[in-house]
Amino acid sequence: MVERLLEATATTLAERGLEDTTTNHIAETAGVSIGSLYQYFPDKEALLEALMERVSEKVANVFREHATQLGYVEFDLKSVTNYLILYGMNAIRNDALSLEIMRSWNSLPLERLLDPLEKFFLSMAQPYFVRHYQDYPIQHLEGKLYVIINSTLFTVVRYLRSAPNNTITEKKLAHILSDMIVAMLAPPPSA
Repeated sequence: MVERLLEATATTLAERGLEDTTTNHIAETAGVSIGSLYQYFPDKEALLEALMERVSEKVANVFREHATQLGYVEFDLKSVTNYLILYGMNAIRNDALSLEIMRSWNSLPLERLLDPLEKFFLSMAQPYFVRHYQDYPIQHLEGKLYVIINSTLFTVVRYLRSAPNNTITEKKLAHILSDMIVAMLAPPPSA
């Protein structure tokens, strides 16, 4: 039942938008009574929190599978970050729920989405940096990745929300973000 209600929440949000979605709409989409919905979720906010966690898991699974198939640990850092940024932007653009999450960014419980994604990207980065420890002997990796992950996510969302009024291309943005990531993680120049 929980899965059914979360799927109905996702469908309703994608079709109606956050502001026009009510628990009655969600119950109707799920084909259950409003009373049944309230047995599992006390309100719309609880549904949204659970949905953000679910979306985070889905994004993590898709990225993990794609990055693993790509063999990301074998590539140079600039290539892998550039590729995965473009991949993520394309995935958001082609998913109605992701577009609505992006449009409603300020009204959603984003910590339920971003906190697990941040942990996921950190866990994905660790094997890469273990493999490339000689190229990137990084101090404070966790802190640097926190800044990189969050600044990249927010920049991508801002960029996609501003389309089609952006002054740079998507490829250029991915290139610039990749340069920023590499520069932040590169060892300091020797004296």
